Amino acid sequence: MFAGSRDAGRGPVRLARALRETLPAVAPRIVHLHATWAGLVGRTVVRAGAAAGPAILYTPHCFGFECTDLPAPVNRLLRAAERAVAASTDLAVCGSPREADLARALGLPAVVVPNTTRARTARPDRRHDGSIVTVGRVGAQKDPAFLLRVKALLDRDHPGARWTWVGGGDPRAEAALRAAGVRVTGWRPPAEVRNHLAAAEVYLHTAAWESCPLPLLEAAAAGLPLVARSIPALDSLGLDPDLGTAEAVAAELATVLTTGRPGRPRLQEAFAARHTPQAQAAALAAAYASVLGPIPAPPLTRVG
Repeated sequence: MFAGSRDAGRGPVRLARALRETLPAVAPRIVHLHATWAGLVGRTVVRAGAAAGPAILYTPHCFGFECTDLPAPVNRLLRAAERAVAASTDLAVCGSPREADLARALGLPAVVVPNTTRARTARPDRRHDGSIVTVGRVGAQKDPAFLLRVKALLDRDHPGARWTWVGGGDPRAEAALRAAGVRVTGWRPPAEVRNHLAAAEVYLHTAAWESCPLPLLEAAAAGLPLVARSIPALDSLGLDPDLGTAEAVAAELATVLTTGRPGRPRLQEAFAARHTPQAQAAALAAAYASVLGPIPAPPLTRVG
């Protein structure tokens, strides 16, 4: 729970200005920065290395240099920028073991705090209608082209499967999905996204790079079988490491549509068990205590 909030506006300049104006008024002991731009700008502005400054924690939510759609020089520049501000970071709070390894390679102390969702979607009794749902931005990270390769393979054995991509993004990629028979909903409110998950038979995740994506957690919370393309981040989270090709993903989808279960259900069960609100709260409290020291409990007040 937050005592207050402020919209910093778009762009690094506005973010830097908002930080400079807010920090003296709040005088925080910790500044926790989330995602690449906030991480780079915030660590530059706050200068956590100063003796009297607040501790800085940084959650990358997937390092920018992991983006495979950026030119190599841009990725090198992003990696160099991360190294340049590493000394201003007290702790990297990472969403996956893979992300923590990348942080340590940059010179950052790192811990893993599991991502989670409080959304709990009841799955109604329903027909086995072959409904496959994907959630996220239609763009390079979620790799709609990979999904289309999977669909072409699965259609040979399960031509009646129903494909839905909940989200929107690149108009050309959206058009390619629709032309191949995938329903693209555009951006929908969270409650409607949960309804799509509740009505589906299987959740498909095809991202080319990730940290620990919320749609996977929401699908697991809804009790959906997960079919997630194998990439380093998801492998480090304990999901099936043998689903790295379109052929393997299509075969796993066929297994779920035929049996109602993933080929290795215990991996999914363990993934869901590790990513609970309770686990996140405990890990985050430990991360904060590691940079602040023990936090005393507030004094008790006697009433009456």
